Amino acid sequence: MAYKAVVAIAKEPGVDEMVERAFDLLGGAESLIRKGSTVVLKPNAGHLGKPGTSVNTGAELVGSVARAVRAAGAKRVIVAEAAAIGCDTMACLEDSGIAEAARQAGVDEIIDIKSDKDLLTIPIRDARSDLVSVKLPRFLIEAEHIINMPVFKSHASMVFSCALKNIKGVVQDKIHYDMHRTNLAMAMMDIWSVVRADLNIADLIWPAEGFGPHSPVPMDFGCVLASRDPVALDAVACHCVGLDMDRVSYFGNARERGIGCADIEDIEVRGRSIEEVYQKMWLPYLDGFDTWPEYEFHTENSCSSCQSLVAFTMEKLKALGEYGKNTDAVICLGAKDELPDVAKERLILCGNCLRKHRAKGVAVHGCPPSEPHVAWAIIDREDQTDIGPGFRERMHSEEEPWNRFIEGIVAQKRAER
Repeated sequence: MAYKAVVAIAKEPGVDEMVERAFDLLGGAESLIRKGSTVVLKPNAGHLGKPGTSVNTGAELVGSVARAVRAAGAKRVIVAEAAAIGCDTMACLEDSGIAEAARQAGVDEIIDIKSDKDLLTIPIRDARSDLVSVKLPRFLIEAEHIINMPVFKSHASMVFSCALKNIKGVVQDKIHYDMHRTNLAMAMMDIWSVVRADLNIADLIWPAEGFGPHSPVPMDFGCVLASRDPVALDAVACHCVGLDMDRVSYFGNARERGIGCADIEDIEVRGRSIEEVYQKMWLPYLDGFDTWPEYEFHTENSCSSCQSLVAFTMEKLKALGEYGKNTDAVICLGAKDELPDVAKERLILCGNCLRKHRAKGVAVHGCPPSEPHVAWAIIDREDQTDIGPGFRERMHSEEEPWNRFIEGIVAQKRAER
């Protein structure tokens, strides 16, 4: 009999019920978790985002899974994450409510992977990207189980983020940065070749559509997906939200690297069917930076934090009525040896990666820059260095047009469903 990946879809009245159902559909928590083992829960907490914003994995889901694995016999339960470049991991875990939910669930430790000093160098055999090795925390390598817990969300640099992409959060900033200087999707698969989660549990309770991960729009979906196979889970999730898998590069990369099953005919879906839970999701980043053809972008070597910020900025310019006025701007992000040969006032330099070129253009400081500074650099054609006088007032004045803009798009998209 041919191998079939198994993906569970649980849609129940409460989070605990969905977690219990997801485990049961995969054979029960006791069959998946070894008694006396150490279990690492790896949520997505890459950016600051309050509970209910869908920026990060739902705190209630993390707490529920922690309790379930403890009840199944785990001796030690750890929650661990490495936030996005330039973001404070513990601040993200606290802001999202994940840290408090983990403490209430009785986890033994909450670890910021970016601050961990006990690292092991792991070679990547047959690497397909420029990564030849990675430094990984000893506790992660030695744990009997890793449970990967992403939230499904729209993502500016990768179209969407779920199980496959969430593994980026096991490396520290240097490796994270190196991943963006090579084929990012293939670098993710190289990481998967040395860090295999035993189980993937995805938050599609309130997934994020819209301009994620920077400014997502929570969507009432009400599901938890679970699988041993991260590729199969992502494939099923794409079918659930109406996303054409051919528009997402990393399924081909996973196939080339021999990781998981992306062919829906070879996946057994248990619990609810795809058709039962299907809702078309608004995912505006299918065309990447080609979404804004009026502008010239240079994004080589840039990280997802700056990519997401710039993508969000393009839409904010529309909301503020500034998009059509500034199409002469040439926007650069990511480390570069050379820059386009244009007038200084046209060249927008985003982030600290470009600090050596700041005299040649309009410089936006920060790693990543603060939210409004890229937009203000484009509008004002002045360097943006820090939070100065009038910052909060200007931010506040832009909230109403932005909210109206988003509400209009959301209403239109939901009317089309």
